[in-house]
Amino acid sequence: MEAFVHGISTIIHIFFILRTKYMATISRTHLPSDFDEIVAELKRKPIAVNHDRRVAGAGRSQAFGVIRRWSYRPWLSRNTWQRPELWKCLLDFAAKFDITDWDAIQINENYKSAPHRDNGNSGLSYIVAFGDYTGGLLNIEGTEYDIRHRGILFNGSECTHSTTDFTGNRYSLVFFKIVFPFKFQPSYKISCRIVEDGLEVSDEYDGASFVLDKKGTIVRVIKEGKSMPWIGRLTMKGQISRNVNYIEETIGSEELPPSSEQASHEI
Repeated sequence: MEAFVHGISTIIHIFFILRTKYMATISRTHLPSDFDEIVAELKRKPIAVNHDRRVAGAGRSQAFGVIRRWSYRPWLSRNTWQRPELWKCLLDFAAKFDITDWDAIQINENYKSAPHRDNGNSGLSYIVAFGDYTGGLLNIEGTEYDIRHRGILFNGSECTHSTTDFTGNRYSLVFFKIVFPFKFQPSYKISCRIVEDGLEVSDEYDGASFVLDKKGTIVRVIKEGKSMPWIGRLTMKGQISRNVNYIEETIGSEELPPSSEQASHEI
């Protein structure tokens, strides 16, 4: 019996060693110059402090792209249309280095996260840090990784992770996928690009296409969306459809509906 217990303990120990070893995979090494355009834009206009990080802490940490929200279906973070220049820098970076299979990008500026897991995310995330700093390692389940100019893949929803102490100016990018609520499965894509009069959005959920200005106002309709049973608050029975008029009523003003935008990568 004692030998059996010892054998089980050994197997468990080996499991945790292997789990730790393969928790993160180094994907590529970047040059400092790869981040020049992003840094320039962040210095021109720093990202805002995010006060909604109740688990990982507060600081300058903002999401771009499609995110989960407390009361509404997954949709674009308002940063995406409010900061089109920065959004373009992020899209260019992802395209240049073939970073694919993501819904959103988290930008962190001098943000030191506490140990946490990203419960609202799905699968592997790509993270890389940059800037003039020392320290600031990524701690995953007790194993520390130097991610300065080194992109790695890891599963933040399954592994507890945090940031070690650092000095200097530290930035990080996290490309991640979200878990879509059951009501909105199968998941859908929302693509957008910079055009002359704003941000052109194509929504796979209802097929709508339109252009938003920096206030979130629709300035041009390209294609009206079809009727969908669930389009607004998750806590309501649903809306008959999200036609153009419904879009204008919900996001077509400076006073956007309170969404408590969720972005769960703050490392």
